[in-house]
Amino acid sequence: MLRYAITLFAGSLALAGTALGLEPGETFRDCADCPEMVAIRAGSFTMGSTAAVTKREGIPDKRAARERPRHRVEFARPFAIGKYEVTRGEYAAFVAAADHAGAGCKYWTGDKFEIDKARSWRNPGYKQTDGHPATCISWDDAKAYVAWLSDKTGKRYRLPSEAEWEYVARAGADYARWWGDDASDACNFANVYDMAGGRARPFTAMTAHDCNDGHAATSPVGSYSANHFGVHDTAGNVWEWVEDCWHKTYAGAPSDGGAWTGSGRCGQRVLRGGSWISIARFVRSANRSKIDTELRIYRNGFRVARPLPR
Repeated sequence: MLRYAITLFAGSLALAGTALGLEPGETFRDCADCPEMVAIRAGSFTMGSTAAVTKREGIPDKRAARERPRHRVEFARPFAIGKYEVTRGEYAAFVAAADHAGAGCKYWTGDKFEIDKARSWRNPGYKQTDGHPATCISWDDAKAYVAWLSDKTGKRYRLPSEAEWEYVARAGADYARWWGDDASDACNFANVYDMAGGRARPFTAMTAHDCNDGHAATSPVGSYSANHFGVHDTAGNVWEWVEDCWHKTYAGAPSDGGAWTGSGRCGQRVLRGGSWISIARFVRSANRSKIDTELRIYRNGFRVARPLPR
């Protein structure tokens, strides 16, 4: 029944196009080493979680308040978002061209976070290739990347707003996760803290997903199936920075899908999606976290967005 509903929904996306001649779900690149982008249709969705969902997921009340009040968000125009998280290879092109420095990265010891000055996006403390997501990325790093990409292409690249991110992550569904409500299915769809990760990093305070996704740390982008908007890795792999300043709740949040930057703690920005080292309650479309803008952590990366013509 779920697959049938998904098929009907995906088929409905083809009804709307953009002035660029792109149908929703179609992809493009603005340059050879630019991230591949997916066209996302204009539309609306309900952002946040109900009390029933956060209770079922075991979210403490204080943290659950971050996902409320639920509110309707409407996007008047289409936009594009990265089909994948920005890869290490794509980030390397920026670093080389812009001479962007970035050493020192926090990691979890099992008891606390510590900064290792030898770690960086080049060496986050685990093996990667250029096809893996760039990690040990601060919000400031991500902003520098989108500014460089905008200059390089003449297009207005930016970080997605928090509302855009959740709209894409949900991809038309109102489940806790884009594939459904069941966290036990995660390893079929996402790179999470699983049995392999638990064996590699047996943190006693963390309960691994009861499955094996085949990766103890990050996976190459696109290793799992795309969601119903054609976007990969919106659940797990690396936490993703968005543009918005941190607000404790959605009280007063904009309803037009724009980034919420005129108030709140702007020295902290929002991350979404969970990561390869996230337990089940964090790998949900509505889950929200925040970090200081200058901090680099071995689980944090990003994807890019840009507007499309109406």
